[in-house]
Amino acid sequence: MNKPKIALVKQEVYQDLYVCPVTEKNPAEILFSSMGRVGPISLMADLGADFYIVKEETCMETQIYKKVIPHIAKYLYLLKTETLDKIPGQGFKQPGSPYPNGKFAVDCHDIDWGQYEIVISINVSLPTTVVRSFPKTLFAYMIGEANMATGSVHFGYDVTLNQMARGIIAERCGIVDFPYTFVGKDTLERIMRQYTGCQPDKKGIFMEINSTTERPVTKAPAHFKPLMDAGYEIILHKQKIYDNLLSIYNAKYFVKMGGRTIRGNSVAEAVSLGTLAIMDRDEVIHKELVIDECNVKTMEEMVNLINRLERSRSLYLDLLDKQRSALQHYFFDTPMTSLTNCLEDKRHRNGPAPYTWRHKISDRLCFLKIK
Repeated sequence: MNKPKIALVKQEVYQDLYVCPVTEKNPAEILFSSMGRVGPISLMADLGADFYIVKEETCMETQIYKKVIPHIAKYLYLLKTETLDKIPGQGFKQPGSPYPNGKFAVDCHDIDWGQYEIVISINVSLPTTVVRSFPKTLFAYMIGEANMATGSVHFGYDVTLNQMARGIIAERCGIVDFPYTFVGKDTLERIMRQYTGCQPDKKGIFMEINSTTERPVTKAPAHFKPLMDAGYEIILHKQKIYDNLLSIYNAKYFVKMGGRTIRGNSVAEAVSLGTLAIMDRDEVIHKELVIDECNVKTMEEMVNLINRLERSRSLYLDLLDKQRSALQHYFFDTPMTSLTNCLEDKRHRNGPAPYTWRHKISDRLCFLKIK
């Protein structure tokens, strides 16, 4: 697959992802500057994409971020001058960068988006007028929480990325399966190995954070006692992204049991770090990553499987390889094939789809009906 020229864009009021200038090209430095999540780091690490933070625009479509996570919306303007942990209610967070988004924010009108084949916006970072000014560039938006504007494309963009990873290949512009954690089978392992210069320990069991409701996590919940009684070390979630990824990198197993249903981005991270993921598939939206052999329904099944894997290194490696193949297919190859198809579709039509007064009314109604 040829590598298209890509840009990833977020606004200075976005409460996640990387905090660095577009001149930063080291994937590790970009990744570890994140306020929290790994996000689509393979765009930069594997495809050489440019990452931009753009200044907040006041038009309707770029204000949709206020409705994505409404309970903190009134504080997000602080991210222009403050780090995430300074926002009310977010004091326990440990963002990876000491700088606020605003330090590196640029005016979106000053960038030649026509130099890119694909531009991916987190939320709606670029105004419709900007998007429509570059007819040969494919513009996609991904709503940060995937909780609105995913059923059809709005605001003059070409594609809406729905954060799913079901192996569905899009043939033309519209709705596209594209996960928030866009990573290849060993992307994160390569980044960690190059950054630390060390091989992983591969010891212990990392507990997925949503196995418990405690924040920040200080202890394993009671239902993890069978694993501890079996002699296994339980490794807990860390707030700072580097510390957390290092813990998963060094762990041998990544497990979830109980707690709320998760999308499964953390599962993708674990597998990309070379750590075998074991859990109940029914507790994960991204079910595709929980292969049959690692799908357990009870803690007893969890303990029995890990005991078995401890006796057979070859079985462990076989299952990890199978998980990594699934990750590469569902989280990297298929999404990129879809975007490439969408780019070809737009160019075959020699420009974007029409954006008429009907579309503008539809966008206005879409915005207004979102509580």
